[in-house]
Amino acid sequence: MNEFQQQILQKIDQIASKLQNYKTSNQELMNEKQELKAKVEYLERRESELVSEIENNKLELSEKSKIIDQATNKIEELLGSIDIDA
Repeated sequence: MNEFQQQILQKIDQIASKLQNYKTSNQELMNEKQELKAKVEYLERRESELVSEIENNKLELSEKSKIIDQATNKIEELLGSIDIDA
């Protein structure tokens, strides 16, 4: 084999090595992309759950606030009737 053929074979080997590196890098990037996609989907679901939980908490607080207001009004009525009687 002459020197020119040997140089061509070396170049082919270099190109093949680079292509293998690109293939490996591409596969790693694809795997990372899939992991990130799964994380985003999880975070979106979790966000939805938390928004729902916040809405439920708001409703619960609103109901409790109404009960407190009703109790306060009753107490004020009772105190008002005590003042009248006294």
